[in-house]
Amino acid sequence: MSGRLPAVKVQEVSPDNAPEVSVRATSTLLLYFEHRYGAERLARLWREQGFSLGLDYMRTPTNYVSLHFLERVAAALRDASGDSKFMREAGLFTASPQALGFVFYMLRAFGSPKACYKQTIDFSPSYNRVGAFTVDLLEHKRLKLSYRSSIPERSRNICELRMGQFASFPTIWGLAPAEVRETECQVQGGEACRYHLTWTDPPTMWGHYLGLLLGMVSGLLATHLGWGDALFSVTALGVGGFALGGWLDRRRELQRKDELLSAQAQANLGSLRELQQRYDEVFGSNVALEDRVAARTRELSEANAKLEAALVKQREQDRLKTEFFDNVSHELRTPLTLILLSLDALQKEPESLPAVVRQHLTTLDRSTQRLLRLIDNLLNLAQLEAGKVRLRYQPVELHAFLTSQLLPFRTVAEKQGLTLSLEGTPLSPVHVDVERIEGVFHNLVSNALKFTPPGGSIAVRLREDASDVHVEVVDTGQGMAPADLAVIFDRFAQADTSGTRRFGGSGIGLALVKETLELHSGGIEVSSTPGQGSSFRVRLPKGSAHLREELRDRRTPDTAPRNERRSSGRFATVLSATAAGAAPRPAEPQDHTRADAKAPRILVVEDDAEIRAFIADILAPSYRVLEATNGEEGVRRALEDRPDLVVSDVMMPVLSGLNLLVQLRSHAQTVDLPVILLTARQEVAAKVEALGAGANDYLGKPFSPRELLARVETQLRLREAAVRAAENERLAAIGLLTSGFAHEVRNPLNGLMNALLPLKDVLQGKDTGSDPNLGPAMLEVMEECGQRIRHLAESLLSFVRTAEKPVAVRLDQALDSTLNVLGWRIPSGVVVERAYHCTDPIWGDPGTLNQVWLNLLDNALRAVGDTGRVRVETSQEDHEALVTIVDSGVGIKPEDLERLFQPFFSTRAAGEGTGLGLALSRRIVLQHGGRIGITSQMGQGTRVEVRLPMRPALSDALSSTPTGGVGRGRWTRRIG
Repeated sequence: MSGRLPAVKVQEVSPDNAPEVSVRATSTLLLYFEHRYGAERLARLWREQGFSLGLDYMRTPTNYVSLHFLERVAAALRDASGDSKFMREAGLFTASPQALGFVFYMLRAFGSPKACYKQTIDFSPSYNRVGAFTVDLLEHKRLKLSYRSSIPERSRNICELRMGQFASFPTIWGLAPAEVRETECQVQGGEACRYHLTWTDPPTMWGHYLGLLLGMVSGLLATHLGWGDALFSVTALGVGGFALGGWLDRRRELQRKDELLSAQAQANLGSLRELQQRYDEVFGSNVALEDRVAARTRELSEANAKLEAALVKQREQDRLKTEFFDNVSHELRTPLTLILLSLDALQKEPESLPAVVRQHLTTLDRSTQRLLRLIDNLLNLAQLEAGKVRLRYQPVELHAFLTSQLLPFRTVAEKQGLTLSLEGTPLSPVHVDVERIEGVFHNLVSNALKFTPPGGSIAVRLREDASDVHVEVVDTGQGMAPADLAVIFDRFAQADTSGTRRFGGSGIGLALVKETLELHSGGIEVSSTPGQGSSFRVRLPKGSAHLREELRDRRTPDTAPRNERRSSGRFATVLSATAAGAAPRPAEPQDHTRADAKAPRILVVEDDAEIRAFIADILAPSYRVLEATNGEEGVRRALEDRPDLVVSDVMMPVLSGLNLLVQLRSHAQTVDLPVILLTARQEVAAKVEALGAGANDYLGKPFSPRELLARVETQLRLREAAVRAAENERLAAIGLLTSGFAHEVRNPLNGLMNALLPLKDVLQGKDTGSDPNLGPAMLEVMEECGQRIRHLAESLLSFVRTAEKPVAVRLDQALDSTLNVLGWRIPSGVVVERAYHCTDPIWGDPGTLNQVWLNLLDNALRAVGDTGRVRVETSQEDHEALVTIVDSGVGIKPEDLERLFQPFFSTRAAGEGTGLGLALSRRIVLQHGGRIGITSQMGQGTRVEVRLPMRPALSDALSSTPTGGVGRGRWTRRIG
């Protein structure tokens, strides 16, 4: 059922009274607005909008308006109402008695929602000449229809009005409005406006009519029986029947409403119970929250009390620590002074001492002065923290002061190839403690000298403003990272916290600089760019207003503030190269070959030339010693010279000792090279970190020379023991091969011997039972046995074949050769599956790889026992070949998985293995640039994966493979 659009030519711009939409279809808008807001407001709105058509025109049912005029009216009414749902509510008002009048009651008595929808759609062309409805589906309580307008609607106001009108029809019978769902809209770009309507039909009120009919029939029957007048009987009984039927209808409707109300009451009770439950839950949560808040409050109170007690205790500990530093610093100065005096006495006549003694005296003097300077800094720090510092204020002109202070630094700068300059003119004097300010600039300039490479420059620039004097120390050194700038002035903090520090230090100097300047009401700032240098800017106030009387030293001027120290003590770190009377030790690394030519070679990696030479002097009488100055050079020399042991410092430039260790463990040639680390850090965490990274031993500084020698000898002996154990493992593998070969060759050899006797009889012409085919038959048996023996020999030779350089190895052939060798070990109840999918060869040493396959397959066969399955598979993933060996054995315990590759660890019973098979297999795989992994679950078997590169990783690594046993030169020392 559909309506057709009338053949009316519609202008693009229609006049307001164009015959497009009848006012009957839109009268609901005005009627609802007037009903809700009053006639006066409607009239006022109409005047304000200045519509061309009056209200009287809009109330005349025979009149028409244009669609656009109707849209303007709808928009004005909705905006005036301020209600976003105005159009939908106005559409619902369509089915009200005010809008329909007498028709409302006619429809209520004789109509139905379905009939209303059908008549509305059929009559739509009479009141809408620009659009048409199409019914897609009309069923009981359901309607699908489409609306298409020949004139595009500009807004959704008319859509909302239309949906409200459709929803209003069931309300005529006191039902809920129909549910209207819009699935498509022309205003939003759809092909048409499509609506889905569902509603509830009113109950059938047939009781009145049935009662009337039965009453009239009863009246006629009574008249026929002569019980009364016909008119009276029919009328009376008809009225009575009509009333009775109405009563039954009302009763039935009331019952239905009672059921609805009862269901609604039950739903309300359910909601009430749910709300009560939620209230109880919220109440319980509030109670629990209050309890938690109270408990947390108590915890916080207790924690605050503990914190206060801890703070008091910490303050007491700080006080005791300060006193300890103060006392210890004073006590240490006395023996240091005696040491320095003794050294002075010994160095007065240097020509009378041997060169070695002079060299040691120079080292002692330099180290003692460094220790004295550190003690001075600790003493100053303790005084600052205890508040015992007193200042001797003197007026100082900084330009002249720094000119004299920079003289010794210029000598050091020239020797290091640096340029040191003082820029500026004489300044206004500042009141400072001369000795402490001297320490400030000494720290800044000496740091600049340490961290500036040869060819760089250091500039000390002076300037002043109205209130302050400014001194800037600028260098072109390595600079500092932004993260270090925030802590550079903290006590015991250093700009380089990694393991690659180039220079020593306690982290006290810059903290003292900052606190000393703050005592003088000054300050310091720093800026730095990594790789471009740093700039320290010192500020000191002019005048005397900043002087702090509580810090002024009240002693008389002739009282010495402290014991005189040798001038060299203050500049020990920068004038070490100018010490007279001794030949300096060589800064460049050198090798020591005083020991026997067959002695083990030890590589010493240390950036400090004196400590490196000291260690070399300890080791040189017993070992051949190689030297390296940093971690990067140490890795290079370890790969090139192949030492037997490495002794390395931890804190080094370029590459730290820990990073050196990681790189050595990543190379196949040095994966098992013993490494002993030396460091001044004695914390347990530092030792755990070093040993966890793969260090064989850890020795703290200072150390005893005898202890160092003992530890070196222990590591070399452990290495020799590993070599012997590896050789035993190799011999065990050879024993397994020979046992298998002997077992396999016995049968064909017996057949060969058994065939020789009959063949001998034939050749000698003896009686053989007149069988002419006996001789050829025996020859065939002998030929077959010989072929089998040759095949076994070739398999054995292929298995043990080695190569000095990488060669092409077919994995399928290598695995088949190993399985043939182990054929006598495979029980009849064990199934060996082979799936070879990698057809391209890899490059490596076939002999050592076959030892890997032998170890892995032998372990798999032992795991499955007499019955089970072993699957051998090869595949190729990217540039790697993958060999997978899976068995259905008993599996491996989780706690044992992490230890499988450790030397001498075995899951077999005591005496059944050395525990080196998997360790050697892992080493061989690593030498080929591959990796090996094992996964297992108890009761579900074990899976071994070996990944090997299709091309050789390190050809020299393969050529020096140590698993070949004795006869490989000094590489036999590197097994384990």
